[in-house]
Amino acid sequence: MSGGDQSGSEHPRRKLNDELVEMARCLAEVGPNINEIARRTGQFKETVRYRYHRFFLKSGITVQAVPNYARLGFKRLILVAKLNPACEVNAKSIFNALSDLCYLHSFTRVLLTGEYVIHVAVPRELAEKCAAVYLFLQNAGLFTELDVLAFEEMRNPPMKPEFFDFTEGTWRSGWATTGRERKLPLNAPSSVERYDKVDLLILKELDIDAGKRFVKMVGSVKVSLNALEFHFRDHVKARQLFRGYRLVWQGTHYDSEQQRAISRKDVYIELTLLLTKGTQAEVADLMSLLNRTPFLWSEAYAYGSAYCAEVFLPNYAYTEFLEYIDKLANKLGKKLRILLMDQSQSMRFVIAYSLFDGPTKKWLLDANAVLSTLNGMLPVVEEGPRPLPGLEHHT
Repeated sequence: MSGGDQSGSEHPRRKLNDELVEMARCLAEVGPNINEIARRTGQFKETVRYRYHRFFLKSGITVQAVPNYARLGFKRLILVAKLNPACEVNAKSIFNALSDLCYLHSFTRVLLTGEYVIHVAVPRELAEKCAAVYLFLQNAGLFTELDVLAFEEMRNPPMKPEFFDFTEGTWRSGWATTGRERKLPLNAPSSVERYDKVDLLILKELDIDAGKRFVKMVGSVKVSLNALEFHFRDHVKARQLFRGYRLVWQGTHYDSEQQRAISRKDVYIELTLLLTKGTQAEVADLMSLLNRTPFLWSEAYAYGSAYCAEVFLPNYAYTEFLEYIDKLANKLGKKLRILLMDQSQSMRFVIAYSLFDGPTKKWLLDANAVLSTLNGMLPVVEEGPRPLPGLEHHT
């Protein structure tokens, strides 16, 4: 009798979770648009609104718009760096300054080795100059070690809600054997679209909170409501300046006061997998393996040579994941580094909208401003930093 009762109680729970999975897919397509989700799923608006708050927001799953960096004309630099020990005490202040002045998009410290993995989202026309500024900072004593890697594409794969139990807040077992082969996103580079400062400010607001109403954006964007709606409809959306929406399922939240994203380390373990000097086949093999899992958060790739992935693993799946990639990791050998990240020393920033000059519609990089701002935080180097060719022309 008890078995029958258990089966009866399980069926409504499975039905509820199936409907939440369908909601998650809709959220990834249209964002937190309650009316549209209700229309697509056939649920009442009140039900959708309640479930969105109960099973998503209150469970730590938020929704953000994803800027389309390719259409914005951006390139991704990933730096693996070790700070001068004398600079560690000012690490957050230094990275904050670099986010304001030199396109730093995120940083995370590596446990055990003390390195930092730093993501830089920079306009393509300034990529070489930006890399030169970071190399100059190494020469000035900020970094004792620095590797600069350039990637053509960067993306956040969509959440795989079919592997997640929204009623329990846990990932289902069996993902390693049921993950399907997925088409790899090795497409030709996207064409760069036109945009202005208002478009960038809208992207910044949606990156923080995809559910923010336009009427509440007016103060930040500093245009009328009609103008804001026009820019979103005819520029941001029509020109595909964002890639849709991502469900932030690993518990990261955006601190509006500090204007940066802060991660949680009590629920998920974060790994960075970095493949360098790989063949095209090796890059494709690693991408394929990771894209079949539900834990891949981001990936950057340089066609046929390098690949970098951020993976967030629930504590109970850590060993299973390592077993899952063990065979390929052994085959790749020293080409593949698997880094254990310290989420308490991690921040992500919004697009560097303040470096865009509205009147000229050009991105700026003032090397002198970078160096003067950081001057008081840098250790004294006896010989002084040697200038890099062309650095004086970086504005």
